[in-house]
Amino acid sequence: MIGSITATRLNIRAQPNISSRKLGELSKGALINILGARNEWLEIQYQNTPGFVFNDYVALQEREPAQNGVITTNLLNVRDRPATNGVILGGLTRGSKVEVLAQHGGWLEIPFLQGTAFISGTYVDLYAQETIQHGVVTASLLNVRLSPQSGARVIGQLSENSTVVVASTIGDWCEIPFNNGMGYIASRYVELRPEADESAPRPISTTLNDGDEEDDGARVVQADREAGVALAPVNQLLVAGTAEERKVAATWNRFGGLLVALSDEKEIDVGCAVAVLCVESSGKGFEPGNQGLMIIRFENHKFWKYWGKSAPDRFRQHFSYQSGKAWKGHQWRKKPADEWRTFHGSQRAEWEVLNFARSIDNSAALKSISMGAPQIMGFNYEGLDYQSVEEMFASFCGSIESQIRGLFGFMSPAMVQRLQRHDFEGFAGLYNGSGQKGKYGRWIKSHYDAYKRLV
Repeated sequence: MIGSITATRLNIRAQPNISSRKLGELSKGALINILGARNEWLEIQYQNTPGFVFNDYVALQEREPAQNGVITTNLLNVRDRPATNGVILGGLTRGSKVEVLAQHGGWLEIPFLQGTAFISGTYVDLYAQETIQHGVVTASLLNVRLSPQSGARVIGQLSENSTVVVASTIGDWCEIPFNNGMGYIASRYVELRPEADESAPRPISTTLNDGDEEDDGARVVQADREAGVALAPVNQLLVAGTAEERKVAATWNRFGGLLVALSDEKEIDVGCAVAVLCVESSGKGFEPGNQGLMIIRFENHKFWKYWGKSAPDRFRQHFSYQSGKAWKGHQWRKKPADEWRTFHGSQRAEWEVLNFARSIDNSAALKSISMGAPQIMGFNYEGLDYQSVEEMFASFCGSIESQIRGLFGFMSPAMVQRLQRHDFEGFAGLYNGSGQKGKYGRWIKSHYDAYKRLV
C-alpha cells in the first residue's frame, strides 16, 4: 500500500513509539511503501532498515500515483538492469530529479538517454507527480536554487509578485521552469493559484546579485512564445502505464500544443512528432541535473571530420572511436598521460568534453554535437536557416521552442513522406543514419503505438 506524508516533517522511528530512536525524517508529499501496521504506527522500509511513522500524518493512496524521485546521495550510478552488477551507463548527482516509470524490488526504472535505465531506490526520495499549478511570489526577493535544499547553489532570484509555473512540489520546495532548466524555491513564499492569472505581472529577466540576499532567488527568465502558439495542449494525458506510455504522456503534456500546430503544417500525424521527441531525448531539451544546460551528445568521429583530419596526431592524443563503426567506442582524455574515459550517458561528462573541444576549435566542436530535444547535429545549421553553427547553438540553448521548431525545420520532404506513410525505419535512416535505422525505427514505432493507445 502507498501513502503520502501530510506533515511538514515526519520523524521515522526505529520502534513504534514516540520515545524510540529517530532514524530520519520525511518531508511533506513524500511517498512511502507501507509494509504493515502496529496500533497507531505504520511500518516502512527506510534505508534498508525497518522504520515506523505515526499514521495520523499519512494519507493512503487508492492507487499508485505517478512518481518523481529526488536523488539523496552525492553520486548515484545509473545501470542497464536492476542489479548491482549491471553496466553503469552514467550517474546522477544529489538533488537531481527523475521521473519514476516503475519499481522493480528495490530498484527504480527511469527514462535515460534514448531508453530506460535503473537506479537503487535506497538513495531516492519519492514524491507524487502533481497537477501543474501557477503561483505568485510573496517575498520581496526569493532565491531560486539548483536543487530542493537550503544549502544548494543559488541560480537566480524572483521579485515580489512574479508569476511562476509550479511543475511539482517536493517537500517544502516548489519546482519551477527557470533559465531553460528547472529551479527550486521555498514554497512558503509562493501563493498557489489553480490556474494562470492573465492579469498578473509578467516575469522579467534580471541578473543574479552576488551581494546580500533576502529569503529563499530574480524574476523568472522565460522564453517568449513564438508565433503565439502555446507549448502545452488543452487536453492533458494521464502519466501512467508502460514506460513508453509514461514518456509519451509527459512529452505530450509539455509540448503538445506546439507539436499539433507544427505537425499540421507538415501534414503529418502529431503522434509521429511525439514519438521522435521521446526517442531522441526522452522529450526534454535541458537537463536539470546538470545546471539546466541543454542536452547534448559529442561525437568524436565528427570532430575528426571537422578538425582532427587537419591535426591527426593531436586528435589521437585526446579522442578515439571504433574503426569501422565510428559511432561506437568513444573515449577521451584531457592530457596524453591521462587514462582514457568514456563519457556518453552523463550530461556533465558530455559538456566537459565539449568545452575541451571548444578550446581547440569552437566551430568544429559545435558542429560535432547533437543538440537539445530533437538531437540535431550542429553541422546542419544551414538547413535550419542559421548563419552559423554558433547562432544555432545559442538559439537552441535559449528556448525549448527553438529546439522543437528546429526538429520540423530539419525534416526534409523525404523525411516527411516517410512519416506520412508511418515508415519509421525509413525516417530513422534519414534522421539518425543508416547504421542505426533499425534500432531507432523500432523505438519510434513503439512510442508511436503508445501514443495511439493513450489517445
